[in-house]
Formats: sequence, C-alpha cells, structure tokens
Amino acid sequence: MLGGIGLIAVVLRGRQRLQELAVQERIAMIQRGMVPSPESDPAGFDRVMTARSSPSRVAVRFQSVGVMFMGLGAALGFLLAFVTRLPGLALGVGGALVVLGLTAWLNGILLASNPRPSSSEPPRT
Repeated sequence: MLGGIGLIAVVLRGRQRLQELAVQERIAMIQRGMVPSPESDPAGFDRVMTARSSPSRVAVRFQSVGVMFMGLGAALGFLLAFVTRLPGLALGVGGALVVLGLTAWLNGILLASNPRPSSSEPPRT
C-alpha cells in the first residue's frame, strides 16, 4: 500500500517537473531572442499554463476531508489498540477510516489537477 502511494507521488512529481522544464525552455528561448517553435496544440499550452491556478473549492474540500479521515482513522486505531489490546480490531477499524480518507484525498488531488474548461471550449461529454 505504501509502495502504491509512493508510486503515485513519484508520477505526480515527474509530471510537474516536465511541465516546469517545458516552461523554462520556452522562457529561455524568448530571453535569447529566439522564436519558440510553433506548438502543435496552442490550446494545450494554454491549459498547461492555467493548470497552475488555484484548485477548485470542491478539490480543496475533498483534500481536507481526506486528511481529517486519515487522522481520525489513525487516532481510532491507536485508541482501540491500547484499550482493547486487539491489534487486529484496531487495524481493521482504524485502517478502514484511513483508506476512506486516502480515497477522498486522492480524489481531491485528481480534481485539482484537471484544468477547468475555459468558457470558449464546449463542454465535454
């Protein structure tokens, strides 16, 4: 489970780094007086540039709820482990809440990473 979380983090960081490098390359070309090559998808470049805007309220709420559930699950797991001295019960109940929180948190991250469609684009179906 930790490996999966780590893999997701590495993939997200890699995508972010590639976007940063593309923007830095474009800026360096402009500073040197070179004309950047025409892009095959200018709307795609605009989407990448606007993707760095603040995430939507829904995404932030999902992330907040996810963190709260993960904390609640961990706290409940510790409490049950010490009170009942049944680590299996504590892991089951606390772990279920942690997984629920992790799911909400990842949903918030995915919602935040999707660029909002601009008003000029037709809605996707």
